[in-house]
Amino acid sequence: MFNLRSIDIDTAHQTVWVQSGSTFGELYYKISNTSKFLGFPAGVCTILGVGRHFSGGGYGNLMRKYGLSVDNVVDAQIVDVQGIILDRKSIGEDLFWAIRGGGRAKFGVILSWKIKLVLIPEYVTLEQ
Repeated sequence: MFNLRSIDIDTAHQTVWVQSGSTFGELYYKISNTSKFLGFPAGVCTILGVGRHFSGGGYGNLMRKYGLSVDNVVDAQIVDVQGIILDRKSIGEDLFWAIRGGGRAKFGVILSWKIKLVLIPEYVTLEQ
């Protein structure tokens, strides 16, 4: 998975195709360089691969407002045992649910994930 690190951001639709070998540090960096008002609700460990995080459910700091990371996954590309690349429509909703934490990604090799970005304020502060 280490070589699967492409991150393609579509700001018009507020989505990203991110390959499973990308780390959250790479994803956050690419999002922040693209937009000051878009973010993604995921974990704080920047060296963690997105594939592992999504296949386990995805706790993060913004989950109270935006849900788990996997609640913002809208599609995926998965290779089945025959070597065919499938997407959400072709795998069905049950398997799509399973690869996002329900089955720990034991149903094929997940190449990439399409995630929905969320609107965030440009500056976030905390009063103490």
